[in-house]
Amino acid sequence: MANAGWEEEDLSKISRESCLTKLALELGIDLDSWVNTATSPLPETLRVTISRKDREWTVSELKKMGAKPISWMPNNTAWQMPFSRGKVPEGYSKRILTILHDSGRITRQEAASMLPVELLNPKNGDMILDMCAAPGSKTTQLAEKISPEGFVIANEPVSGRANMLISNRARLALPNILINQQDGRHIGRIPPPGYDAVLTDVPCTGTATTRKNRKIWKSWTPKSSRGLFELQVSIVTRGAKLLKPDGKLVYSTCSIDPCENEAVVAEVLRECPWLELIEINEALVDGLILKPGLSDWNILDESGDSVEMGDELPRLPNLKLKHLCREDRAKFDPEFESEKEAKISQDLTMCRRLLHTDNDTGGFFAAIFRHKPEATPEGIAKAYIPKRKPIPGSTWKPKLMEHPETNRHSVHLADEETVKQISQGYQIDAEKWSWWSRGRRLNIAPKSVSDRLYNRVCPNKRGDLWPKGTFHPLKLIHVGMPTFVENKGIWRTRQEAIPALEHDLGKTTIEVEREFTIRMLEGWVPTVEEFQEELSLDELNEGPLLLTCRLSGSDSLISAWAGVRVSLMINTLERDIIRAKLGIDFENKDGA
Repeated sequence: MANAGWEEEDLSKISRESCLTKLALELGIDLDSWVNTATSPLPETLRVTISRKDREWTVSELKKMGAKPISWMPNNTAWQMPFSRGKVPEGYSKRILTILHDSGRITRQEAASMLPVELLNPKNGDMILDMCAAPGSKTTQLAEKISPEGFVIANEPVSGRANMLISNRARLALPNILINQQDGRHIGRIPPPGYDAVLTDVPCTGTATTRKNRKIWKSWTPKSSRGLFELQVSIVTRGAKLLKPDGKLVYSTCSIDPCENEAVVAEVLRECPWLELIEINEALVDGLILKPGLSDWNILDESGDSVEMGDELPRLPNLKLKHLCREDRAKFDPEFESEKEAKISQDLTMCRRLLHTDNDTGGFFAAIFRHKPEATPEGIAKAYIPKRKPIPGSTWKPKLMEHPETNRHSVHLADEETVKQISQGYQIDAEKWSWWSRGRRLNIAPKSVSDRLYNRVCPNKRGDLWPKGTFHPLKLIHVGMPTFVENKGIWRTRQEAIPALEHDLGKTTIEVEREFTIRMLEGWVPTVEEFQEELSLDELNEGPLLLTCRLSGSDSLISAWAGVRVSLMINTLERDIIRAKLGIDFENKDGA
């Protein structure tokens, strides 16, 4: 098997001679097992979307392909397939896996990547910041865990990558994701007290991703890791300042280099004394083998060889005191606080390392910080505490500022009349959701979005207040799930958004039998009169319809439209899902 022009014998030689393998040896990893595992393909792994009504059908399809549950993921939410990543057998298996993923019933995700969210263990109702969210696998994993009342603010500064977030949110039909576009180092504030939790899965060199990215063997040098250190620290410290007391912050990378892992954690503890490292509860991932973090490590030169620390600090690219472990730093830092640093060094063992060789996965690193409540008796995130002490006798009061200007990305609360029209028409409890307008689309999100963000004042760094009725200074480009679209004054559901509503719709659906569904899938477009007669219906109004059919143990909702005739309003993907549930061959269908 060739990959990127390399034969297997070349890969073995390149990997054994690489700087990366020298780093692994410095970390005490066995050479043969490391190389053999780190150069082998990853198994295909995935998560099952837990909110779908037809989840059991999805699981049954996976089992037909030989899938096995990942033991350390809870409630059979994640599965490993009997083939390598990207090597799905041709035929039905390949097509069904594709449509399950594209329709949001599964998310193809590397098992190691699932680790940070599981260790965070968020709860329903939490407001969580995902600082480096694209492409969105961890974001959607978070959103599912804190549903229905919690929500995730998923941040991504790069437009192209933000579009990946938008696509994944839509694919899974998750209404509790808000997409923000800012540099994570300077992300805007939210109203106090701050976030319940923060996830910082930061940009890194990916030295633990060799099983899917073979270019790392040739491209990585120790300079690469040291060059990202400042960025990683800056992102985490910004998240730490927005974390409310007793809130948790997860730091994670897909790297094995201590300069991107333990060295960053140590520096964050120095810069953010209100944080503490806490023990990771391995019972949350019972059966997964994890190694403790490192309390000391060697610095490597650009050849990957360990550097002897003499009387002078080695002149290596990007090397700073902050990269050194406690013993080495003490040699060069005259203001070194040995007692404080000894505590940090000891605490670093509370971090956790996931190695390729222990679990047949990729590698990962994770640490969990907690905002010590006693460090901030004000009960709010550090970002809201003024740096200057109040001047005795001062009459200064915070000023309420004007609303910021809107633009084409601005999201507003939907008007009450529109919400009333839609909620009554579909018999949805309007009070359960917050409703957001953007162009001709209407989005739904948890009620907590308006309660905790939009309808509360937010202080700026000078102490003045941004008014209610804005998300500023965040730069949100998407709020919730686009669920309804206006067509000639009529609001209809968007087919891809139906899973967000399927548990909440009132008796607005028309029940049809299996044979009726098959006829429409095969191209039958009845007149309104024929449709009424077939189903013994009274008057049928023009506009959107929702049909329901019992398929494979659950009710499937199908969008339709009544005009002169009644036609299905579903794409090829949804047609193929229905065909699969009906047991009809879809591989040669054109979707007409």
